[in-house]
Amino acid sequence: MTSQIPTTPGSTDTPRGNTTHTPTTDQTSATPVTSSVTSTSATGGSSAPPSSFSTAPDTTTASSQDPTSQTTETSTEPHTSTISTVFTSNPSSFLSEHTGNEGISQDTGTSGTTISSLPSSVSHRPSSLSVVTNPSTVRAFSESITSSDIGTAQTIFNFYSSTSNSSFPHSATGFPITWSSTTPFTGPSTPLSITSTFPPSTASSSSTVRTQTSGTITTSVRIGSQRRTTPSPPSTTSQTSTTPSPRTSIGTHSTPAPVPVKPKKGVPLFPYGPSVGDREFVKRISDFTSPLFKPQIGFPLGFSLRDYLYFTDNGQIIFPESEYQVFSYPNPPRRGFTGWDPVALVAPFWDDADFSTGKGTIFYQEYETLDNEHNQLVWQVESWIKKFTYTWNYKARWTLKVTWVKAHAYPARWTFGTNTYQAILSTDGSRSYALFLYQNGGMQWDVTQRPGNPVLMGFSSGDGHFENSPLTSQPLWKKYLPDQFLNSNSGVRGLQVYSLHGEERPNYRLRCLQWLKRQPRGPTWGWNQISCPCSWQQGLWDLRFQPISMGWWGLGSRQLCSFSSWRGGVCCRYGPWGELLQGWTVHAPWQFDQELEPWDWCCRWNDKPSFCALYHQRRPRISCAGYRPLRPAWMFGDPHISTLDGANFTFNGLGDFQLVRAWDGNSSFLLQGRTAQTGSAQATNFIAFAAKYDTSQLDPITVRWLLEPDDTIHVQVNNQTVTFETNHEDPEGPETFNTTGIIVTRNGSLVSAIFDGTVTISVIALSNILHASCGLPEEYRNRTEGLLGVWNDNPDDDFRMPNGSTIPRDSTEELLFQYGMTWEISDTRLLGKRDDHLPSNFTPVFFSQWRGNETLDNKLVSECDGDKQCIYDSLATGSRSTGLNTKILFRRYQKMNTTLNKYPPSIKGQHVLEAYMGQTMRVQYTSHSKSVTFTLRNSSTDFRIFENGTLLWTPKSLEPFALEILARNVEDNLSSVLQPKTVVCACRKESQCVYNLTSWVGGSSLEVAGCKCDGDTFGHNCERSKNLCEEPCFESVQCIPGKGCEACPPHLTGDGRHCAALETSPLCQNKSCPVNYCYNQGHCYVSQALGCQPVCTCPPAFTDTRCFVAGNNFTPTLHQDLPLRIIQLWVSEEENASVTDVNASVAYRLRNLNVRAFLRNSEVVPSDSEAAPESKSLLRRWRVISEFQYLPQGPVIDFLNTQLLEAVVVAFLPQASWRQRNRSKEPRTDVNFHPISREDVKSLLALNVSMLKNYFNCSGYKDYKLVYSPQSGLTCVSPCSDGYCEHGGQCQHLPQGPRCTCVPFSIYTPWGERCEHLGMKLGAFFGILFGALGFLLLLGAGVFVVLRFWCYGGNHYSYPLDSES
Repeated sequence: MTSQIPTTPGSTDTPRGNTTHTPTTDQTSATPVTSSVTSTSATGGSSAPPSSFSTAPDTTTASSQDPTSQTTETSTEPHTSTISTVFTSNPSSFLSEHTGNEGISQDTGTSGTTISSLPSSVSHRPSSLSVVTNPSTVRAFSESITSSDIGTAQTIFNFYSSTSNSSFPHSATGFPITWSSTTPFTGPSTPLSITSTFPPSTASSSSTVRTQTSGTITTSVRIGSQRRTTPSPPSTTSQTSTTPSPRTSIGTHSTPAPVPVKPKKGVPLFPYGPSVGDREFVKRISDFTSPLFKPQIGFPLGFSLRDYLYFTDNGQIIFPESEYQVFSYPNPPRRGFTGWDPVALVAPFWDDADFSTGKGTIFYQEYETLDNEHNQLVWQVESWIKKFTYTWNYKARWTLKVTWVKAHAYPARWTFGTNTYQAILSTDGSRSYALFLYQNGGMQWDVTQRPGNPVLMGFSSGDGHFENSPLTSQPLWKKYLPDQFLNSNSGVRGLQVYSLHGEERPNYRLRCLQWLKRQPRGPTWGWNQISCPCSWQQGLWDLRFQPISMGWWGLGSRQLCSFSSWRGGVCCRYGPWGELLQGWTVHAPWQFDQELEPWDWCCRWNDKPSFCALYHQRRPRISCAGYRPLRPAWMFGDPHISTLDGANFTFNGLGDFQLVRAWDGNSSFLLQGRTAQTGSAQATNFIAFAAKYDTSQLDPITVRWLLEPDDTIHVQVNNQTVTFETNHEDPEGPETFNTTGIIVTRNGSLVSAIFDGTVTISVIALSNILHASCGLPEEYRNRTEGLLGVWNDNPDDDFRMPNGSTIPRDSTEELLFQYGMTWEISDTRLLGKRDDHLPSNFTPVFFSQWRGNETLDNKLVSECDGDKQCIYDSLATGSRSTGLNTKILFRRYQKMNTTLNKYPPSIKGQHVLEAYMGQTMRVQYTSHSKSVTFTLRNSSTDFRIFENGTLLWTPKSLEPFALEILARNVEDNLSSVLQPKTVVCACRKESQCVYNLTSWVGGSSLEVAGCKCDGDTFGHNCERSKNLCEEPCFESVQCIPGKGCEACPPHLTGDGRHCAALETSPLCQNKSCPVNYCYNQGHCYVSQALGCQPVCTCPPAFTDTRCFVAGNNFTPTLHQDLPLRIIQLWVSEEENASVTDVNASVAYRLRNLNVRAFLRNSEVVPSDSEAAPESKSLLRRWRVISEFQYLPQGPVIDFLNTQLLEAVVVAFLPQASWRQRNRSKEPRTDVNFHPISREDVKSLLALNVSMLKNYFNCSGYKDYKLVYSPQSGLTCVSPCSDGYCEHGGQCQHLPQGPRCTCVPFSIYTPWGERCEHLGMKLGAFFGILFGALGFLLLLGAGVFVVLRFWCYGGNHYSYPLDSES
């Protein structure tokens, strides 16, 4: 079907807004415009309803959408659209503007299509203009016919585009074009044929093309009931027309033809809707908020880590300080974001929206990728962030996508147009970003329907970090078209990118969660029953535990660790009284950094106790409950043996012997000893030990201790000589050797081995004799045999022979010798072959044989103090030192046994204390020991404990505190500690307390309970009552506490919070702005107050109602990156503040200077430290690099260049005003700095005025110039405002520059380009001439009359008096 569109008499616009209807003449005859769209379809389809253009049968599937009167056509193959426009004209040009969503496939609900660019070509013939092209050259024209991808058609022709030097471009690529918007077309009839080949798109039936008699081809595109127009500026005169224009030309110079500049393509939205897994959330009320999002890792915003966020219908994503502080805030502030706003939020399009009529909706989806899970959308977001923020190592861990679809402005019942836009929030835990995407052509709200504060875009963290959208400083109508905003950084329209974090901080929640996900659900090792020794003293004697230095952790050296080389170990920390503080499991021996980091991430540096609870599920707390020391046995001296059950005997057998063999279901242990004759004495001593440990989990492990001269021990592990390594952190500590299943330590002549963390052997060389101790775990009870006896806590059966027979415990030495020889072994595979030859009939001298020689006894045993083993060894060897060594070792073993079996007092009582603020809690603690006193490690006004264990807790504040209850046994001086979990509730009401949802106070163990606020309260502690004035009212509307917002202003309607213009009359609903009504990017709207007449909103430079005549002064625009004002300052403090606190405190002071131009601190570095002279505390100096931003308006430039350094010095004087109440979990802004001097502030970079002028320009008409003043800054000044026209001439600043209209005054007529010359009016000249002649004539006549009468009078009085007579 073909639709004929006849042209009608057009309207000719004048700069003053008058519209002149020009009748059709022969020169400008109306010519019909014929449009045909031809397509071919293999699938068939229904025809579209009648529209401005007709569609022939083709391969297109068309669907009509009734609510918007749009027609959507989808084709499977590229088709050809031929549009022929016949008129009498010279060839003209048009601009194709790309408005489609290229390269992305979207849901049909979002009107998505797939479009790809094809090569284009342009041919020009003298007699006709034929353009064969594609979307890259005439995309706008084709899409005005076939695009509903964005819900509306876009402008076909664009005859105006501003450049950096002039509002009228002078040239463009392509064939030469001449054009006059005010001159009718003349010349031969030349058809314009446009053939466009492009991929399938969608069609809009709301586009029309008009041909006006004036020769101006325009487009009118209706968006709902709003019409977007693109103006063509009026030409002062025709450049090429052969027929005079019916309009009077303005000015005397020719105007270059305006050639538009092709804009960048718009960015597509990310796919959204149910088909991609989005959830829909909408309420059919005027204001609503989404459910809370609670990212596990939090969301960095500014200088804080936020726990909650939600979105609203009003185009915001809000980060409340508490879970119940949820409001919609429909009215944005007029001033924009300041950084210290009361609400922290991200605003992709903050304005009052309304979904109550059942139209529009919101989709959202949350993406969590903690462990590098692949998601296509998240990957695309990462790539965009890397590209547009120059962040190359970004990996998103949490992402939120929110899409507002066809949102109506309030009130939806009578506002026109909808908005469709999208916000993407993304964070890697330390950095966070926001992407705002606006559907190309989908931002359709009418600015004339927004009576309140204009839309606000950007973000504010509420703690000093913020950014307003670049559109904030643009004209009002531009703010409502963010889809047309061209991002100068990305070169993409409809995209805004923001960096939301104020500084990068490690996210310990993320690190903890990643670590937790890598761990098994529960402990996988089989010996998790091992507990910590209950006291430091006890642990020192347990050879399984070794003292470890962890000074880097701030724990001193009171740590004991026991390791299993293949299953990890356990470490225990002790306090100054030897009390056990905590124990934790360790997987890898000696790798404390890696093992303690998860505890730091989840507990020490984490603000959420729930993460620490998850950590302890994977790493259960290790206490001393169930601790059992190893059962010891000793072999010392010449040689004396103490069995596992404590039976003591002396055995001087010569040979190799089985000391003990032990076994259980999982492992076995064998210990053998070798003796040799002690010199020439009839006695023996140990010269070698060998042990073998075997388990189903490990290969057999063998260790040998071989005595060498000078009390040296040669150690072999699995027949290989051991090479010990020195601990670099503790060079004076023991040397170690560590391999799978065995840890060997050497401390002088003492060599100890720990087998699999369960069996210990310790061997020491003294006086060329080996002495050994052995410790066996509980698993071997009732499963031992050998010289160390049967371990069953019955010493009477310890002397059991291999054949099972037993001799009495009090048997003679001779009988015990015979018993011991039954455990002699001939297998030398474990101990190795002997180097000496053993006599066949060796018999030792027994102790009873030495008793008769009293003289000898007195010499050797004088220092034995009656110790039987000491006396025997002294007499047997003839060496007093040997006997004394035996005595020392025996007493050491006795002390070891006593200490291992002595436990500190226990503490019984509540382990979790929950108290409400201001109420006293009483708890009783007891102990199994009698001589015990209770104390608190740290004093506090809130806690008090009595010696009998009665604890009183009255929480009065939320100051950090760690409760530690000490129980000390006054008899043996052993202590234990209890660290109860203390939870205080500070909620407004006790019924609001949630004790299982807590957070830590500072770095202490005190926890604060969460609060479940009711419907009338909110805040961290439900301390704030909801009132009707919590959300700001509409602009200029006051809020009365307890009552709410007052009435809307007289010309508006609403409830005071929501106000809107009165419902548009039906007449204005059908009215739209004439095409090209406003010039120079002015925005046209239909004003109801002016009787539905079109009104222009102009940029600040223009003085008339149509945005054509300039002359006003305005602020210049920045045309390239402007360097910053940079200073360096040195500050000092003695509060041991962190980098974050120093940064925030310095920024707070610099941000509050008299002129606010502070941008950020780019560097905060600690320097040297010294003792403060007065307080003797540590005085720390900091070097801070601060950056300030030059702004063209106001006194900013003068302040930054001449007053900044002195103002900074004044800012750091001690003032109480710098102290600010600190929010929880935010950096301090009240660090007390020492005063600084002028020498502490140094200028690093400053630009003078002449340099700054290079970065600004006056985009607009010719001859605007930059003028600087200290108070006003840089201003674009028109010559018209600087007395350009003389003698009262009226100045108009036109595109060519200022033009003067000379106005005659008095008798003069000014003339010249600037009315600088004066001429006299001709009428005035003749008037003066004739007036002068008349005056002279009258003067002569008067003189004549006077003379005549004077002469006459003289003659009369000359007669004689007496004549009568």
